[in-house]
Amino acid sequence: MDTRYLKKIALYLISVLASLALIFYIVYHLMDGFTTDITTVTAELSTRQSVINADGYIFRSEKCIFSSYGGTVNYLVGDGEKVAVNQPLAEVFSDSSGYSIRSELSSIEKKLEIIDESSINSTLSTSDTSNVDKKISSYYHLILSKLAEGKYSHALRSADSLLVQMSRRQLITGSAEIFSNLRAGLEARRATLTSQLSGRSETVFSESSGYFFNSVDGYENIFSLSELEKLSVSSFFDLISREPENTNGAIGKLSESYLWYIALPLSKSEASSLSTGRTYTGVFSYNYDTELSLKAEKILTEVSSDKAVAVFSCGEMPDGFNYLRSQSVSIVVDEQSGYRVPKTSVRLVDGEKGVYTLYGSTVVFKRIDILLETDGYYIVSTADPLEKDEAEEKDENEKKNYPYIELYDQIIVSGKDLEDGIVFY
Repeated sequence: MDTRYLKKIALYLISVLASLALIFYIVYHLMDGFTTDITTVTAELSTRQSVINADGYIFRSEKCIFSSYGGTVNYLVGDGEKVAVNQPLAEVFSDSSGYSIRSELSSIEKKLEIIDESSINSTLSTSDTSNVDKKISSYYHLILSKLAEGKYSHALRSADSLLVQMSRRQLITGSAEIFSNLRAGLEARRATLTSQLSGRSETVFSESSGYFFNSVDGYENIFSLSELEKLSVSSFFDLISREPENTNGAIGKLSESYLWYIALPLSKSEASSLSTGRTYTGVFSYNYDTELSLKAEKILTEVSSDKAVAVFSCGEMPDGFNYLRSQSVSIVVDEQSGYRVPKTSVRLVDGEKGVYTLYGSTVVFKRIDILLETDGYYIVSTADPLEKDEAEEKDENEKKNYPYIELYDQIIVSGKDLEDGIVFY
């Protein structure tokens, strides 16, 4: 065989193999450059609160109300209810039998009141039940709503109205005789009980208008407004160490104003984050995390102490709120809302701080504006700061115009050789 021919064939084969190897090498590195394992997280809204926790002490204008009887009390007004001058607050009995009789009499009076409110005139017919049924449905849903909101006293008042409408429906549909007999029986029972009352009781009246509370703790004169006016850091700690006063014979107390105060012992560093005149949200854990608006009235400090006392006022009196003298309070000092961005994903590109995001299969660099740093994450602004400052925007136009991060962007947290505009296959 011709040697020159064999050499030519061998050279041809070597050239083909070399070309294939070169093509394979180029394709391999091209594919390696455009495919990589990447991991993303979604840009979502997050809220971060700066909170001060402390045990607060309530100051109010309070006056104890006493009775000459030391027996059982039948309260005529609700706890925390607003009362007028000379309004009867409670009946105090010398023994429990008088209280039992009076309690049953109150129940009878309530039932008679409902019967009276349920009365209808003779011109009404069964066709009027549709109107009553609408009211029954309305009160029923109102009760459910108030119970869901935790407004139990409102629910009870609505329950009375519901009972009136249900009774009225029974009267319309021909049950008048039943109600007549019921009234007669209740009136007879009332007469019997009234004759059994010994008269050993006292009705206590309000000497002024205000808000009545049926519990006392002996600190009414200690945590008073007069003490609050001259309060200092030293006197505050003296007050909280004092023993309560003797309140034997007190059946409740009257607070003349809806405005009340709460003082919180803090460190000076904690107090430095507060500003007088500013309103904060206070969360009361003892009251099922009820949130109230608290206005910072004054911050008390002393040169010789690292302690401070913050005094807040509150003009809210939620239904059913428990004014336990000392209770835990969380003051929300600051709150920041924004997108949650992992620290490891943040890059600096062309002098801009931002993150790489994946839009379809394309890498897009997006700017961020960091508000605060938390555990492993940044909270970044939801608004582009360049849109707020036109002057700054003009300066930034000279740079490459990278877009700002948006809600639900897919933030790349792992991947190699990332660049704006790269496409992955």
